[in-house]
Amino acid sequence: KELILIAQDTTNYGIDLYGKLRLPELLDALCEIDGIEWIRMLYCYPDKITDELLETMARQPKVLHYIDLPLQHADDSILKAMNRRGDSAFLRDTIAKIRKYLPDAVIRTTFIVGFPGEGEKEFENLAEFVNETEFDRLGCFSFSPQEGTPAFDMENQIEEDVKLRRGEIIMQDQLEIVTLKNQEKIGKTFRVLVEDYDGYTDSYSGRTYMDAPDIDNNVILTSGYRIDDGDIVPVEIFDKNEYGLIGEAV
Repeated sequence: KELILIAQDTTNYGIDLYGKLRLPELLDALCEIDGIEWIRMLYCYPDKITDELLETMARQPKVLHYIDLPLQHADDSILKAMNRRGDSAFLRDTIAKIRKYLPDAVIRTTFIVGFPGEGEKEFENLAEFVNETEFDRLGCFSFSPQEGTPAFDMENQIEEDVKLRRGEIIMQDQLEIVTLKNQEKIGKTFRVLVEDYDGYTDSYSGRTYMDAPDIDNNVILTSGYRIDDGDIVPVEIFDKNEYGLIGEAV
């Protein structure tokens, strides 16, 4: 039912074979396959989020309005040290463009705290960006020096306790953002791809378009009729837990 396109840079599809970006054409072709109902993309780099790609996502009902942007940071000096493409202004513009084309877009990202040279100012720029942007899904990891990489020998390495503290701040801020977003979903109905049944609680679990498997959240739901694994059913949300949603099949 669900096809997930994943690569180190999914938006780069076509460059090696055709010499140009052709992800929109790939999506159009995949949407013609019977049986596939959801198409999700992971790891889409901001500099290749083109108008054509967003137009295709808006036009094709099978393509989920879910974009995973591996941003890593939002302070200009740290982005440059990481050798990332684009600065914070470009990232803001890209996210605004996504939300213009896809008002219901779910944007996921991951950040690294404690990269060499990340002082309090650089970290505050990241935290401000997180709170300003209000990502729907977010993961945060401490920088881990890997031998053989340029960052391994960089000066101004960050103490482990500082990394942990900064990571906790980001995730606490994100929990508050998600809590508010989930509160707004109560009373609304979403299509849920059901993946499991729990006989002890007589409940099912599944995912909306907003959640990729294994990395995002689940919906716990009850139903007055039998649901098979793989069914996509409408679910009215009536409650939430820390990150997920609770509802009833309608």
